[in-house]
Amino acid sequence: MLMFNYKIKKEKGMKRLDDHSHEYQKVIHVYDTYYNGGLSKNQKQLELYLIDEAKLHVTMNNKVMHVEAPHLPGILRGVGELIRKEREGLLTYESSSDIYFDFNGVMVDCSRNGVLNLDYAKELIRTMACMGHTVMMLYMEDVYEVEGEDYFGYLRGKYTKRELTELDDYAYDYGVELIPCIQALAHLEQFLAWERTKNAYVDIDNILYVGSDKVNALLERMIKQLASTFRSRRIHMGMDEAYNLGRGRYADEHGLVPKTEIMHQHLNFMLQLAKKYDLKPMIWDDMFFSSYSKADTDVFKIPEGIDLVYWDYYNNFEEHYTQNLQMRKKIAHEVIFAGGAWRWMGYAPHHGKTLVTTKAALSACKKLGVRQVIATSWADDGCECPVSPLLLGLQLFAEHGYSFEVDEEEYKKRLLFHTGMSFEEFMKQQELNVYQEFNNSAATVTPGKYGFYEDVLLSPFVVHTQSVKEDLTKRFKQMETFFDTSAKNQTNLVLKKTQKFYQEIYGFMAYKWDLGLLIYQAYHEHDVKKMESIIQSKLNEAIIRIDRVLEARREEWELTNKEIGFEVLEIRMAGIKQRLISAKRKLVQWTQGEIDHIASLDEVRLPVVDGRDEGVGDVIHFNNSIRSMTTGKIGWH
Repeated sequence: MLMFNYKIKKEKGMKRLDDHSHEYQKVIHVYDTYYNGGLSKNQKQLELYLIDEAKLHVTMNNKVMHVEAPHLPGILRGVGELIRKEREGLLTYESSSDIYFDFNGVMVDCSRNGVLNLDYAKELIRTMACMGHTVMMLYMEDVYEVEGEDYFGYLRGKYTKRELTELDDYAYDYGVELIPCIQALAHLEQFLAWERTKNAYVDIDNILYVGSDKVNALLERMIKQLASTFRSRRIHMGMDEAYNLGRGRYADEHGLVPKTEIMHQHLNFMLQLAKKYDLKPMIWDDMFFSSYSKADTDVFKIPEGIDLVYWDYYNNFEEHYTQNLQMRKKIAHEVIFAGGAWRWMGYAPHHGKTLVTTKAALSACKKLGVRQVIATSWADDGCECPVSPLLLGLQLFAEHGYSFEVDEEEYKKRLLFHTGMSFEEFMKQQELNVYQEFNNSAATVTPGKYGFYEDVLLSPFVVHTQSVKEDLTKRFKQMETFFDTSAKNQTNLVLKKTQKFYQEIYGFMAYKWDLGLLIYQAYHEHDVKKMESIIQSKLNEAIIRIDRVLEARREEWELTNKEIGFEVLEIRMAGIKQRLISAKRKLVQWTQGEIDHIASLDEVRLPVVDGRDEGVGDVIHFNNSIRSMTTGKIGWH
């Protein structure tokens, strides 16, 4: 077993770790429990010290392993480094690095149907702490309890106060600050969908009627609830993308007031609430820097006491981030940067974009002395992508936090060590969207999304599918085999189920990706034999395989998320299957001469959008599941 040697050093800046030896031993033993036996059983002494400097220092010789860091995640990272080096066969080792970010971690989206369950949230906390991260945010628009507001998170899998307290306690044990990330202005469409709440609180769209007595009382209940639940005195209040702020009920009663004026008033109110409950707020930046609301940086300032979060995961060049960080520093006392661990482009993550944007952004942050960063991992359009792909970006943020220039090979080794899965296996996940023929691997295109959902009779993406030159049927079958092997090799159950899901979706897409195009072509060529072949070789197989995709996605979901929310993906995939069955019925009628035309195939196909990403031809970005299925009206709006 490990030997803990809590020597008391008298050097300046050293702190006695043995003041909390029970808790720290418990956490250090995470390596014995979760990392295949941890350190070797050679009776080496393990010396652990908290220091005041933002540095990580580790040394190892035949007798002693020594780690110095300013916080527990730094110590955990250092211990993991020594374990890894020992397994590589090193007998002596020394490394010292600056820590460039005091605040570094991940924000997980729990508001797009996938609410992290407690077991996986804890696993994620353990993993990120061992990577060296200090912060985790839970993005919760309405998925937490608010006393006296029964419709808040109603039928949405919301967290109870007890559950959040349990997660907060667990994170605290690992030295991770758990921070609520909420919305106190817009993005509350699920809560405001009910007649009672809409009548009481809405201004317009998904935006609160700020300044009204009812809304002020609601906001205070929200803040009070969170202040009494989390240890952290920090809170992210959101306030982004309120495009029509003050243009509904507010305008009816007050006239047209400039958005920045309304925002300033609302910010001051929220700041007073935060002070009342001893909280330090932060907000997103885009209401002051966007095409719809320009702030005059010479006169406008964010109220002191509110930190500004500059979110940007789209741009590939350091100069862009440098310029924008400098702009935000003009109006805010403290600027935090939010990048992205991309998993909001459908069922596949976009690791290529994560790699490029993170390098550019965090390089700029380090050079400008920005010491607070976060990797956001959104789940737009229903949490289609599994959760665990965010680990690639999370490890990358950690590497930037402990290195001015990231060593790519060391990054890959640490990713494998902390997750059990190789960089190459993670990267294969994105090829559902990012084809090998692309000149630009960071292009934000979604053929795997719209190709998955596209109705094969009402197929709007024919023009775009036709532009693909690669034989994706062959490629996707190869990927199916690759992920079958990868899934079998995983020891982590979540990663095993994730890779199994990719095996099944690649297997399905091998038959589905060009099915709409082939049917459209055969119909307009009046080629009955070709259509019969398509039905037998492609359509029948797609009908069978969509069930396998659904079950594989369900198995991963049940390991990582609460039950409520999966019904959305289930409804969508059941719809895909039924439409495939209906298409087969209609096509068989046509091939057998029972009907002489199919109205849904008669219309000439047009491009869906004009925009193109450089290096990808006519493959497009279209990240909308329902619009990919039908141009028909599927609801009231």
